[in-house]
Amino acid sequence: MKPSLVSVVIPSFNQANFLEKTIRSIVRQDYKNIEIIVIDGDSNDGSKDIIRKYEKNLAFWESEPDSGQSEAINKGFRAASGELFAWLNSDDLLTPSAIRLAASFLTTDPDLGLIYGDRIHIDQKGNVIGINRCPPFYRAMLSRNITIPQETAFFRREFFELVGGLDEKLHFSMDFDLWCRLQKCTKFRHIPAFLGFYREHGKSKSTIASFKDIDNAGKFLDEHRMVFKRHFQADLPNAFRMKYYRLVHKMREQIYQRTVSHKLDIQQIQSIINEG
Repeated sequence: MKPSLVSVVIPSFNQANFLEKTIRSIVRQDYKNIEIIVIDGDSNDGSKDIIRKYEKNLAFWESEPDSGQSEAINKGFRAASGELFAWLNSDDLLTPSAIRLAASFLTTDPDLGLIYGDRIHIDQKGNVIGINRCPPFYRAMLSRNITIPQETAFFRREFFELVGGLDEKLHFSMDFDLWCRLQKCTKFRHIPAFLGFYREHGKSKSTIASFKDIDNAGKFLDEHRMVFKRHFQADLPNAFRMKYYRLVHKMREQIYQRTVSHKLDIQQIQSIINEG
């Protein structure tokens, strides 16, 4: 049986410092049935030269002005042919077997619509500065304002199209909004493997959310409050409640690591990688 085609969209704008590494992290995957689509917002920093360098590895690319990341991602998926979708921001990376693992888990469980894994945090130079391990997905997770590491998420095309893709009016919380809508119509699963590298730098979302980017921090919080209230008819949890939710979330992960289910998941992951 031919392996499922996985379409990976890279939305990019003036990220020449990181874009080549992002593309290479997909080209070097140990799963070969991949199409890479780059949607660039008319960058003027040399990004287009990098894209042309890898043109033979791309199924499609274009560079023209757009309204932002959400529009670029939707545009990329409209050009895609795959059964499975993911997007990788142009400053992030995939781990070498990420797509093989994602495709295997999604294709062996027909009830599964989205999988995600654990995250490695890197700095501007690529140094590892932290890790984020997750527990198995639980229904209350998103309503507790605990999200999914976006660069580790893969999902079925049919469900992305069913919910209408990304909301192009959103510029910061479009991934959280998508997870909330997908959760209503399909099953999520966490894979206990590092699938992606999230890069923290001056323009990353983590910097904006932590108020280091004062100009955009207020916009981020206002948008996220709006999205959260749209889905859960409630205000964002306060700092005290969030501290409690994160503690419970971490305890779930630590308990899971001691279970038979975790051992079986690790064995399955190792088997999938070894088959490649």
